[in-house]
Amino acid sequence: MRVTITGRHMTVTPALRRYLDERLQKLERYGVKPARGQFVLAVEKYRHTAEGVVTVNGRTIQGKVSTREMYASIDRLLEKIERQLVKKKEKLVDRKLRERSRAAPPRADVPLEALQQVRVVQTPAPLLTVEEALDHLRVHAVAFLLFHNAATGRLQAVQRADDGRIELIDTGFSSSNE
Repeated sequence: MRVTITGRHMTVTPALRRYLDERLQKLERYGVKPARGQFVLAVEKYRHTAEGVVTVNGRTIQGKVSTREMYASIDRLLEKIERQLVKKKEKLVDRKLRERSRAAPPRADVPLEALQQVRVVQTPAPLLTVEEALDHLRVHAVAFLLFHNAATGRLQAVQRADDGRIELIDTGFSSSNE
């Protein structure tokens, strides 16, 4: 990581530089390696200010903190940057989990209590051709239709996917198996 440290109204000592570098190494425990860091350390009367901009995976994280001591300012600045980094990483993980749960099939291990609350409705699957099933799906406001294919005698379904495409699902069962 390239680190640039600038001092305003002060000289940046090797001890301050080493302290800042050690604290930046702790950011790597979140699984990312900062690419670039720019820090400005300033002193005005009793106010010691630390400003920082860190680039991680193409994203910019920045912060500014003022205290009465420079080491405390550096600590609080890097804590602030660390919190922002954790927040960005949690958002990324949450988004990935949401996408994965949307794409995952429903789980088969449904608790017995949930099954007892399900109302069972028995309706016979109509005998249709694939074209008739597609027409029925287009005309009616349903997202899924189960039917017996008149041409093959197999139990099939048509469904409207999230992206608007229509999918034909073949269950592999024929009318004679039932």
